[in-house]
Amino acid sequence: MSNPGALIKELEQALSEGSAERRVKMLNRITDLFVIGSGQFSEDHIALLDGVFGHLIADIELTARAALAARLAGIDNAPPTLMRTLAFDEAIDVAGPVLKQSERLDNVTLVENANTKSQQHLLAISQRRILAETVTDVLVERGNRDVALSTARNAGAKFSETGYVRLVRRSEGDDELAHSVG
Repeated sequence: MSNPGALIKELEQALSEGSAERRVKMLNRITDLFVIGSGQFSEDHIALLDGVFGHLIADIELTARAALAARLAGIDNAPPTLMRTLAFDEAIDVAGPVLKQSERLDNVTLVENANTKSQQHLLAISQRRILAETVTDVLVERGNRDVALSTARNAGAKFSETGYVRLVRRSEGDDELAHSVG
């Protein structure tokens, strides 16, 4: 990684003619580069890397996507398009860490995800450090009992009046949920 010219040439080859295995190897190298220097990259650098990551993750296996998601989820300036792509992955092993941790996901994206994805995706969203009212409204309305309970227990969750009333109604006959709502 000390020779940027060689890395760029290898990247171009991996993107144009490389096997899936070669793409994964290049993905790991670029991820290492990003993780090490993430605090020093400008938004222009991050935008460039966002495009590179987008090309590299096309058609790679689940384990490689999951490893990438786990490594980048907690980095505040992670490439935003990549984080959105990972958050909407069908596999919860990929989407989960991003949905729980990534600061790059805005409330509009979280609401969209919660409206369209699985209960496991909703459960991951419910475990975020902070949840806005617009997000908790969808979680309480669309989520199963586990999602509702996780949302109710989340100290960083804010509830609209409508969402809170819906949560109270759901807690009728469910002592554990009622205790959490209380």
